[in-house]
Amino acid sequence: MLIAFLLLWLLVGLTVFFVAMRRGPRRAGEKPGGGESFAETKTGRRLFALAIVVVFAAALAVPALVLVFNSAHKASAAVGGVHLTPAQQRGRDLFARSCAVCHTLSAVKSEGRIGPNLDVRVGDQIATAAGRRALVLNAVEEGRARGLGQMPALLYQGREAEEVAGFVAAVAGH
Repeated sequence: MLIAFLLLWLLVGLTVFFVAMRRGPRRAGEKPGGGESFAETKTGRRLFALAIVVVFAAALAVPALVLVFNSAHKASAAVGGVHLTPAQQRGRDLFARSCAVCHTLSAVKSEGRIGPNLDVRVGDQIATAAGRRALVLNAVEEGRARGLGQMPALLYQGREAEEVAGFVAAVAGH
């Protein structure tokens, strides 16, 4: 698609260049055959107007096509080829809002230094997705106090806590 677009614009550019060069600067004011030039005829003016309309239509159509083809649910894509459910997408937003400050998790490009690295702690050390989800859900609901940091209890509750836990369980370690 992109190559076709570039070739089209290259063709338009070369056409404009060769049409401009054909008459040359010295002969630009001359009329072929001593009569009226093609640009002064009714057909010439209509073709010129049509060319302007086509250029404007292409200028509007190309960004519209780019937007249409790029609208394919990019929010569901995560690191490592993982595709997120709508609940996990909401969990990603919630995690980014409250958890990314303290925790490292490559799925949200967070580099927290206070809490544990969830890619290692949850992703590599716990084998099953259910185990990862249970650990994160428990930490969100009950909080943690280890080392120098302290994770408060009830950062999220109910459905929001489950969405964060589902998101972290799906992406940790990828």
